[in-house]
Amino acid sequence: MNQYGIPEVFESEAQGIVKDVYEDIKFVLKVPIVNFIFRALANYPEFLTYAWQQVRPNMLTINMESAASQLRFPTINTIIPTHDFKKDYHPETLQHIKNVVSTFQYVNPKLLLIASAWSESLGNRPVIPQKNNLGQIQPGVSPSMPHIELIHIPTAPYYIKKLLLDIAQEHQSYDVSSDFRALANYPRFLEVTWHFLKSYIETDEYTLLTSKLSKEAISVVHQEMPFPVTINSHQLEKIYSPAQIAGIMGLVSLFQNFLPGLIVENEFIRKLML
Repeated sequence: MNQYGIPEVFESEAQGIVKDVYEDIKFVLKVPIVNFIFRALANYPEFLTYAWQQVRPNMLTINMESAASQLRFPTINTIIPTHDFKKDYHPETLQHIKNVVSTFQYVNPKLLLIASAWSESLGNRPVIPQKNNLGQIQPGVSPSMPHIELIHIPTAPYYIKKLLLDIAQEHQSYDVSSDFRALANYPRFLEVTWHFLKSYIETDEYTLLTSKLSKEAISVVHQEMPFPVTINSHQLEKIYSPAQIAGIMGLVSLFQNFLPGLIVENEFIRKLML
């Protein structure tokens, strides 16, 4: 999979302001991992810092916590196959896998709201608050959250690389989400899950659900965010070249388009494990 890959700054590599932003992202979003969207945009540290400052107050509100919960469990009507994973893994390992899936299922709707707010604002459709702040959430990563390790694709065994390459190609992407890179630590689980999931991704229901989530997220950020998001390309011209600005906007758009599918896929995986 060496021909694939979006440049990113891993947590272990982060320094200075990027490291500080990473820690704050985990604190505010309440998860033990810095997701791919931030690791990719960390190649533009000034943008990441300013863009995060714009969405941060919103992500600390009950408004956005509630909005994310409404996006979290899309209704899948397709009959989901069953598989007895107890044949493959010890109960404790299975519970850990469930906790990993649950963590991504929790955070992905928040990431979609963030990407949607950035995309709208960068597209000269700034978020102008329509609703008051309904109150603050308690930030901080819960001790019950699982430790999550990501497979580093260039050094992964060949059969895992091949599986992740198939996932990337099916998603028509140049890379693989943190979700699947975390699950790649459990190859048999990912292999079985992807076998069922790949067929579902090709259905009309999947396409309709992802489209609906994308539209809902855009509507929510305009209607429910209590604090403005006004970052635009003209502001970036003081810092970045036109090519760099295009790169930033391309990354934001990529993740805005990618995340609805991940939300649906995580719900599929959750139901597969029931």
